[in-house]
Order: sequence, then C-alpha cells, then structure tokens
Amino acid sequence: MKQALSKLWAAWKKFGLFIGDLIARIVLTLFYFTIFLPFGLIITLFSDQLDMKDLTPSWLARKTKDLTLKDARRLW
Repeated sequence: MKQALSKLWAAWKKFGLFIGDLIARIVLTLFYFTIFLPFGLIITLFSDQLDMKDLTPSWLARKTKDLTLKDARRLW
C-alpha cells in the first residue's frame, strides 16, 4: 500500500511539473505577444531614444586672443 502511494505521489509530481511548465510557457508567451512586444514596437517607432532629432549645431564662433604665434605659445 505504502509503495503504491509512493509511486502515485511520484507520478503526480511529474504530472505537476509538466503542467506547471506548460502553463508557464503559455502565460509567458501571451505576456510577450500582448504586452511586451507591442510596447517595444510603440517605443521604437515613436520615440527618439538617442535624442538625435534636433541636430542643429549648438556651438558658437570662437573668439581668440592669440593672434600671433607668440601669443599662442604663452600659457597664461
């Protein structure tokens, strides 16, 4: 009797692991295709992730004081 229950319990655990793995795969697949994938596509299509839309130059013209070579060689 005890041996039969032990075998039944081992079979039940195998079945539970199989069903748990199956349900996990189904739930994660549904999550990916219904939430994660559309969110990623929307973010990719409608956002500027590298902030490259406004590429106008932001620097100013340099005004230098070292007009001669002697002035350029002086550090201070």
